[in-house]
Amino acid sequence: MTSPRRTGRRPGSTATRQEIVEAARAEFAAHGFRGATLRRIAARAEVDPALVHHYFGDKDGLFAATVTLPDEALGRVLAALGDGVDCLGERLTRTFLGLFEAPATRDQMLIVVRSALTHDVARDRLRDVVEGTLLAGLAGEIPEPERRLRIELAMTQVVGLVLARYVLVVAPLCDLPLDDAVALVAPAVQRHLTGPLPAR
Repeated sequence: MTSPRRTGRRPGSTATRQEIVEAARAEFAAHGFRGATLRRIAARAEVDPALVHHYFGDKDGLFAATVTLPDEALGRVLAALGDGVDCLGERLTRTFLGLFEAPATRDQMLIVVRSALTHDVARDRLRDVVEGTLLAGLAGEIPEPERRLRIELAMTQVVGLVLARYVLVVAPLCDLPLDDAVALVAPAVQRHLTGPLPAR
């Protein structure tokens, strides 16, 4: 005699935690921290909402588990820094935009950028890229005391383009081919990195 087939949401398992994290990444990428709900995340993961609370406590705990930059992202940024400052603006712009174009990294990058304005954890992750990866990676290329200022000025161009193209989805920026978007913004990024600064 066979047992009756169980219905309803799946119980917890060794894979459940990761499935919830993946569902949360999709939800946070689409709606940001404030717009995401634990109930929708549970529905995406096909689990009972109580399991989300069991594994992560609350939305802040779940968010902290999902708002991580992909290892691939940091590796690609470091690779872009490795060929000197000539054409660095083009390489950085193309690398950052590419992270939002690639399916493997898009959701995690969108989570960080969407939520950086409203959530300390996301803001810290984004700051780590600017103050950690870029400052350290360009230590031998751009001298102090200008290095930090130049990198922050350059990133205003890149992050602004990312917000307009991938978060706000502003036309015509969001419709431009990647090469065209890079060609329009990279010269300004390069100028901030290596061009003359106003006397202070």
